[in-house]
Amino acid sequence: MTGRIGLIAGREFRAYAMTASFWVALAVGPLLMTGALLATAKGPAAHTAPQAASLTLSRDPAGAVQARFSPSFPLSATGKAQVLRVLEADGAGPVHLAPEPRRSGPNADTLRRFAMVMMLWMTLVGSLGMLLQAVVRERANRALESLLAAAQPLEIVLGKLTGVGAVSLLVMGSWLGASAALGALASASGGVVASLLQGFAQPAMLAQGAAIYVLAFAFYGLTTIAVGALARDNADAQNLARPMFAVLLAVFFTSMASAFGAHGLAWLVYLP
Repeated sequence: MTGRIGLIAGREFRAYAMTASFWVALAVGPLLMTGALLATAKGPAAHTAPQAASLTLSRDPAGAVQARFSPSFPLSATGKAQVLRVLEADGAGPVHLAPEPRRSGPNADTLRRFAMVMMLWMTLVGSLGMLLQAVVRERANRALESLLAAAQPLEIVLGKLTGVGAVSLLVMGSWLGASAALGALASASGGVVASLLQGFAQPAMLAQGAAIYVLAFAFYGLTTIAVGALARDNADAQNLARPMFAVLLAVFFTSMASAFGAHGLAWLVYLP
């Protein structure tokens, strides 16, 4: 049984690994990440002008005086409190610190998780498309009947799942490996991309991403094979697979909304 599964898996792996599109997919991720890192890295000659220290006084709707110190103000919290006492003694009335403005947008940790989700999502969707074509191809050219005469249905399913899965894992390994390597090398270069890539250098994050991908590919891959086995041709397979890909598309937009501040979406993680 294992031998027949290996033969089918090797056939599927070679069918995709020998194409130019596979090598493009293998290289495009690392190249894009390297280019983005080089474009956003802060070189040693980059200098920013120091910001001037300032103190701004304003009144809130209740009439109280609010003081706002600039981030570069050269005083500790105790020194700032002393400045407020001096202002009160000079007749300004009760003076208190203005609340810090709320910072909108995702933080670095959220962006790292979102980047990981998008990397897994793109690889998964592309791999499921390859798996669907691998099954439909057998149905369309009448080769499935001949294959069933030489192997059990379970062997065919596991062979195709393993072969296409090996292709996708090779692409994912290339992307995650390049991210981890660039993250380790970019520790001193600065920039937004460097900050994101540093998260991929964490073994726990890489292990979690790999485990999630294997489980997702196993579940959606088996569903894809079932859909492909029911289809008569490519058009029929695309129609049957639309609900599944609609769920995966919802994952994309839900992840994007959660990363950029939407609340109340955490329960959707259990749906896909």
